[in-house]
Amino acid sequence: MIASADSPFANSSPSPAGFGSALALLGRQQPVVFDEAMGAPLVLRYRDVAAALRDTATFSTRFYGMGPMAGVMISQDGEEHSRQRRIHNRFFSASASRRYAEMVRPLAERTFRPLAGRPGAELMSEAIAYYPMTVFLNLLGVPDDLGHQGLIWVREVMAWLASPMNPEFAEPGGRAFQEMSDYITGLVERERVTPGDNLLGEIIKAHLDEGGYTPEAVTVAVVGLLLGGFETTIQLLAGTLVSLLLHDEAMRRVRADPSTMDAAFDEALRWASPTAGLYRLVLRDTEIAGTPIAAGGMVYLAIAAAHFDADAFAEPESFIMGRRGTHLGFGIGAHYCVGAPLARIEARAALSVLLDACPGLRLDPDRPLAFRYGARGFVQHGTDTLPVLTA
Repeated sequence: MIASADSPFANSSPSPAGFGSALALLGRQQPVVFDEAMGAPLVLRYRDVAAALRDTATFSTRFYGMGPMAGVMISQDGEEHSRQRRIHNRFFSASASRRYAEMVRPLAERTFRPLAGRPGAELMSEAIAYYPMTVFLNLLGVPDDLGHQGLIWVREVMAWLASPMNPEFAEPGGRAFQEMSDYITGLVERERVTPGDNLLGEIIKAHLDEGGYTPEAVTVAVVGLLLGGFETTIQLLAGTLVSLLLHDEAMRRVRADPSTMDAAFDEALRWASPTAGLYRLVLRDTEIAGTPIAAGGMVYLAIAAAHFDADAFAEPESFIMGRRGTHLGFGIGAHYCVGAPLARIEARAALSVLLDACPGLRLDPDRPLAFRYGARGFVQHGTDTLPVLTA
C-alpha cells in the first residue's frame, strides 16, 4: 500500500513529466497497488489500463450517473450510450468543426494577441484559465459575463464528481449542476425556435435528426461537454506550451510548420498528461496483472503512469513529436472523449496566435514551475501558474 504522504498524487514536480514518471516507476515494481490518497487500487501499466478502458462490461462508468447526472453520456452503457454518441458525432462533423474553428480564431486573437510587446506575463491567470470558457460561451451564444458564474458551477460539479461518495461535495455539486442545467435549458428553449450555425444550434439539430430531442436531452449534452472539456483544455494548452518551451527543437518545428501542432498536442497529452487517470466501478470479480479485484469496488486507471510505460513507449522520458504508440489522453474505446475535436480547435488557435504574437516567448527562470495532481482545484494534472517572458 502507498501511504497518503508518499503518494505521487500528493507531491509536485518542476517538470510536467515528473508525475507520470514517478507513477510508472511504481508500476515497474508492482503493476497494481492500493493508494491511500486516492482510496483505490492504482492500475499502472499501459496494457492493463488500456484493456480496462475498453472493457466496459467489467469496468463501468455508471457511478457518474448519480442524482441529476443520470443522463450524461459518460454514465451510459450499451445502446443508450451508442445513441448519444451518434448524436454527438453529428455536431462534431467536419463541416461543423470548420465553422467552430472560424468562430474560435477571433477569440484566441482577443485573448492572446494583447500579450505582444509586453516583457512578461503569468499566462495561466491572464489568458489560459478563462480562454476555454470564453470559447464555449461564445459558441453557445451566451454573454461573456456568465463566465465567472460558469466557472463556479463547473468547479463545484467537478469536485463532486471527483469524490462522488463525499457528502461535503454532494450538496453544493448537486445544486450547481441544477442551476447550470436550468440556465442552459433556458438557452435551449430560445434557440429551438431558430437553430443557428453555432454549437448550440448544431446540438439541437443533431437531436432533432436522431428523433431524440427534448430540452433536457440537449441540456445534458451541453453540460457534459462543458464538464469534460473545460479544465482538460486549460491544462492541455499549458502542458503543450511548457513542453515546447523545454524542448527547443520541438518549438522550432512547430514555429516553422504549424501543421505539426497536432503532433505536439499528442505528445504533450502523453508527456505532460493533463488526464492523470480515471476511476471505474468494478461490476464483476476480475483480475488485473495477477491481482484479484472484487466486484463492487473502485479502481483508478492511472493514465499518467501508462504514458511512461517503457513497454508501450520507447524512451518515455523524452518528448518526441510524431512518436509511435497511442496515448490515452482522450481515453480509448467506447468512452473516447467526444469533445476531443473541440479541444484541438481551441488549442490550435491559441497556440498559433500566442507563438505569432510572442516570438521571444520563454519560461521565466526566476519563477520555477510546479506541476501536480489537483492543480487549480480540479482533478486534472497540471500547473496553477505559468510565468513567462514574452519579449
